[in-house]
Amino acid sequence: MTEKELRHLKRAELLEILFYLQKENESLKAELETLKQGSTENVFTPEVLEQLKTTIRETIQEINGEQP
Repeated sequence: MTEKELRHLKRAELLEILFYLQKENESLKAELETLKQGSTENVFTPEVLEQLKTTIRETIQEINGEQP
């Protein structure tokens, strides 16, 4: 929307736009907070890491022709 179009809007229309933008802003802030919290949590538990190590070790042994 251009500046000229904004100037011709009625007060109620401007308030509606402000209300929508405020809701969108709050939603984006909440999403950002959720993403921040998720990025600080450890994605891999020790059990999962151990399983990955075992799988990698077995795969390397298979490639080298060794028995696991």
